[in-house]
Amino acid sequence: MNLLEVRDLAVDFKVPRQGSLLPARLRAVSNVDLDIRRGEILGVVGESGCGKSTTGRAILQLLRPSHGSVTFDGTELTTLPKRRMRAMRRRMQMVFQDPFASLNPRMTIGELIEEPLLVHSDLDASGRRRKAYETMQLVGLSEQWHDRYPHEFSGGQRQRVGIARALVSGPDFVVADEPVSALDVSVQAQIVNLLEQLQEELGLTMMFIAHDLAVVRHLCDRIAVMYLGTVVEVGGSEEIYLRPQHPYTKALLSAVPIPDPLVETDRQRIILTGDVPSPLDPPSGCRFRTRCWKAQDVCATTAPPLSNATLSTTDTGHRVACHFPENAPIAVGEKN
Repeated sequence: MNLLEVRDLAVDFKVPRQGSLLPARLRAVSNVDLDIRRGEILGVVGESGCGKSTTGRAILQLLRPSHGSVTFDGTELTTLPKRRMRAMRRRMQMVFQDPFASLNPRMTIGELIEEPLLVHSDLDASGRRRKAYETMQLVGLSEQWHDRYPHEFSGGQRQRVGIARALVSGPDFVVADEPVSALDVSVQAQIVNLLEQLQEELGLTMMFIAHDLAVVRHLCDRIAVMYLGTVVEVGGSEEIYLRPQHPYTKALLSAVPIPDPLVETDRQRIILTGDVPSPLDPPSGCRFRTRCWKAQDVCATTAPPLSNATLSTTDTGHRVACHFPENAPIAVGEKN
């Protein structure tokens, strides 16, 4: 059963236009369709600037979509009045990318974690403190640190504070926006394992935004691949990694290192030519066609719909937006 359904989501920004007083329209996210099932982790991957974070913020209504539908547990969010949306936010929270910028340095970590309870609960001061203690223990923080300030902690500890702040109100859905990208590699593994543990213990539904494909494969049940503001492929984690059907997905996976010298030496990497087009002036038809080795005339005139994949072997809803999808699986190693 789907907890979240996103249909035809688009987000526009106004940007200055050179030589004109009228702003230009930049469409950062275009026609995104996503379903997130209750209790699953959906990974969203793609190059920097492809619209991953903007999509997550638009789903939570931190950015208002230009058009489209976001339905959370049967409730349409895009038309919800501000007062009802504020009440709905207790069930929808976000873990931000940068633990150094997302925490107010003037507040103790106890105050930071308790702040959502001031809005979303009727607990008194002692009740809020008890709840903060419980949540701190849940994410591996000592309650003795309640009155310390963010500058006294490492990046990994600050990210644990950010996770605790997101979980303290008891949400059903969490958007984790590249929560490990600003951390050291050794700390990344700890945070990923923590998120996996919390998802199992609390039954959370999660959107995990990342650019590290190995982390996404380890953590996520399904994966959505984005390119230039659109979803080009979505499906089960193993199916995406073992049978990628969009050329862009195949190119991304060819860059993932494999800890096997024999396989790593012999396999072929796909080097994409050219730069990512500007979202101010995206290519006609398929947005990937200017960098795709399989592009033909139809790719320039008709945008491919996100339709069922031809090689789907399981009921994961594997879909791909390509006129000429890949038909040959590639080897990317076994899942850890």
